[in-house]
Amino acid sequence: MTTSPSALDALLSTLRVDGDVAKAHIDEGWMQGRTAYGGISSAVALAGAMALHPTETPLRYAQISFVGPVGGDCTVETRVLRQSKSSLFIDAGVSSDQGFGTAAVFAFSGDRTSHLDHDRLAMPDAPDPDTLAPVPEHHARPPFTRHFDMRPTTGPRFGWKSEVGEYLTWVRFVEEPVCHPAVALLAMGDALPPAAMALFSQFGPISSMNWTVNMLTGTPSTDDGWWLLSAKTGYARHGLSVQDMMLWNRAGEPVLSGSQAIAIYA
Repeated sequence: MTTSPSALDALLSTLRVDGDVAKAHIDEGWMQGRTAYGGISSAVALAGAMALHPTETPLRYAQISFVGPVGGDCTVETRVLRQSKSSLFIDAGVSSDQGFGTAAVFAFSGDRTSHLDHDRLAMPDAPDPDTLAPVPEHHARPPFTRHFDMRPTTGPRFGWKSEVGEYLTWVRFVEEPVCHPAVALLAMGDALPPAAMALFSQFGPISSMNWTVNMLTGTPSTDDGWWLLSAKTGYARHGLSVQDMMLWNRAGEPVLSGSQAIAIYA
């Protein structure tokens, strides 16, 4: 019996190396407004970089800037910034007919022997995802979110007019991909709305400006496909919000930490 590929795997199947660049197609199902969802343009940048510069060394760090809209037929151009015995740094840019869209720097590095063993990134208490209601269908819901099963811990829908700019949500792919786990995590890790939207008393446009990602393990995995995502804003003023982000697996192990700046037009 054959099964159809997941939406993410189907997109990645369009990735082709063409000389010294990689090309892929981001379809309408991954869009939010006039641009692709930031997680998917980040994943395409990483997949393109790995196709052009194959490595068994795990991804440890990503710095991504969302420069402009991107979508449709895309080209990934890369440059090796540095390669040493312990690390590989690659610059990757994604462009499309709309111009240059996403700039990324990826760092690949393996584990190192260290006397330190310190972890204070404990997963917060969260109900089992199977006990929580999914995000309801809504006409304003961006197309890309339909690729994710999202279970907010605060109730059946994301709260508005909250005094706390924070989301804590179980997320998994509707169709589990079989692609490289680091590519899948980038595609999922930015799935939550910006945490500042929980503070909104009136709706307005937002735009992610950047995303810093630290991979806390070289072998990310979870049970049942579920990951717990957290986004918290500590500052939202003058049309700018900055937020901290975390992702834990089903066993409560921290897998990804990050931060993001968001432009707010409301």
